[in-house]
Amino acid sequence: MILRTIEIENFGLYAGRQVLDLVPRKQPDRETPVILFGGQNGAGKTTLLEAVCLALYGRRALGHRVGQSEYENHLRSRMHASTGGEVTGSASVGLEFDYAEGGVVQRYRVVRRWTAKGAKATETLILEKDGKPVDSVPRDEWHHFLQELIPPGVSQLFFFDGEKIAEIASDAVDEGLADAMRGLLGIELVGRLRTDLGLFMARRSQRENAETGSRLETLVREEDELSERIADAQELVAELTSRRSGLARLAANIRQRFTAEGGDAANQRATLEATQSELRHQLSRREGELRELAGGLLPFAMAPALAARAVEELSRSRGETGPVASALRERLLAWRETGHPPRTASWKDAHWRDLDAFLTADAVSPLDRTPDLLSDIEPGQRTGLLAQLREVRETTTARAALIASELDRLGGRLREVEANLIRASGEAAGVILDELTLAEQQVGAIEAELRARSEELKSLEYRRANVRRERERLLKLQADAEAAEGRAALAGRIGIALQQYEERLLQTKLSRLQSEFVRRFNHLARKDGFVADVRIDSSTFETTLVGRDGREIPKSSLSAGEKQVYAIAMLWALARTSGRALPMIIDTPLARLDSEHRAALVERYFPEASHQVVVLSTDTEVDDALLDRLKPAISHTYRLDYDPERRATTVTPGYFEDGEPTHAVQQA
Repeated sequence: MILRTIEIENFGLYAGRQVLDLVPRKQPDRETPVILFGGQNGAGKTTLLEAVCLALYGRRALGHRVGQSEYENHLRSRMHASTGGEVTGSASVGLEFDYAEGGVVQRYRVVRRWTAKGAKATETLILEKDGKPVDSVPRDEWHHFLQELIPPGVSQLFFFDGEKIAEIASDAVDEGLADAMRGLLGIELVGRLRTDLGLFMARRSQRENAETGSRLETLVREEDELSERIADAQELVAELTSRRSGLARLAANIRQRFTAEGGDAANQRATLEATQSELRHQLSRREGELRELAGGLLPFAMAPALAARAVEELSRSRGETGPVASALRERLLAWRETGHPPRTASWKDAHWRDLDAFLTADAVSPLDRTPDLLSDIEPGQRTGLLAQLREVRETTTARAALIASELDRLGGRLREVEANLIRASGEAAGVILDELTLAEQQVGAIEAELRARSEELKSLEYRRANVRRERERLLKLQADAEAAEGRAALAGRIGIALQQYEERLLQTKLSRLQSEFVRRFNHLARKDGFVADVRIDSSTFETTLVGRDGREIPKSSLSAGEKQVYAIAMLWALARTSGRALPMIIDTPLARLDSEHRAALVERYFPEASHQVVVLSTDTEVDDALLDRLKPAISHTYRLDYDPERRATTVTPGYFEDGEPTHAVQQA
């Protein structure tokens, strides 16, 4: 199989219609199977992988238990939205691929187009073979035809992303991988053949075996009926799950409206009233403190210039000049007698007498001409007033500011509580409360039904498992019994042969798978010959690694990088063992690997994984150094550029800064 093109229109981040050429371009001297896509996170790499799976499998691409309404919701959410948030209303994905049937290569084209109609999304499927609609299969069977052409269980081993690698790499048993192994190894076909042969034997058995044959036919009918009921139950569970999600969202929206209309406030009215009373009490207490300050020193804080002038006046003290003048006179007389420090001027006796007379007079009656406005205040009172004015500057102002801030805060809180009390008395909340109660009752009812249907589904699956075990028991007894005559005898021998063939086929396939895995793991791992063997349980398909010394290597003991290599090697080995020539599509496979393991995958896995390998990578996974190593295997490259203004991704030739001349991208 060769994927020729992917076409994508108004899907996800892709606006308009874009067609991407995926055919590897042949080189005369080497194989170039790799088509490399580069894009930053969120640019639309995973969308391309999703488009391939949706084109092939439709609703089945999302899983076994996805209901129709959930599928339609997903499709509507994936229709491209423009910058203004306007959704296109329609989208499509498609593939063109070559597929060999009976040695003849046929060209197929499949397109799925979806159109939004209210809460619905209508799907249209186009399936063409060599340019003409496929008429050998009824149109309503096209879905099944595509699944038989490329079974979903097989495709997950060829089309996968980093999450699939991580799932296989985890220490838990991967049931999906075990189912894929059974399908790939062809064991289910042999088992079905044994069942059909058992029915043949039952219908032709002698009378003594009639009861066994009748029981076997009953078991087969019962299993078929149970399978149909299980499928219906799975559909119903998926539908109920989707409805529950929708009702839960509706209830959440109603609760938001209920809260906006004061519904929560109404439920908490007593608490709000108590809070209102407490806030009013605190406000009254703070206002009292502020009034007390206003009756004391607070007015001085309101007039800082006047307070400063008062401090200046009070600091001036009469009666202090006399002693100062007397002390100065004594020092002057001492200077005259000692002459130290030396004098340079010529001082006459008349000069000394005038200066002495001035200082003597000032000591008795100071010459202060400035009027003393506070002359009547006693020294003790003067000291007390200065202390109070300092308190104004250092304490009263700050305390008044703190009280004012607290009054603002308490006032705002009180207004908020009173607004909630007003809302609590509104009538709208009561109406919405009825809606909320009804919505929550509906959610509860749907959850109860969902639990009941889920239990019913488990019961049906349990019954089917019992029927299958009983059928296998009867088949084994019948195959072991000696046939009496003719066809019955031959059928008995064939049944035994088929049982032996199934066992041997399983062992042969597992042996080849084990050999392929060991070869691929050691090819990719940094430690040559690290794994000497691998044991795969034929019933559970659990794997156990064996080292060169014969000891088991627990999967949990592997490093994170080695677990990633384990997962990739297992996928590679399964693909090789299946014998199917399908292309590989790998999305962000290197994100969890260190540099050495990345280099090993780029050099040894991508060029050899398949005849066509589509790699979706970021520039940090396949960087410049790894790109140089991968270039010999690269056919061509694309770059995904996301424009946040247009909210759209455009595909252009070239890998990030590495452009290439090509016209492989068609846009309309």
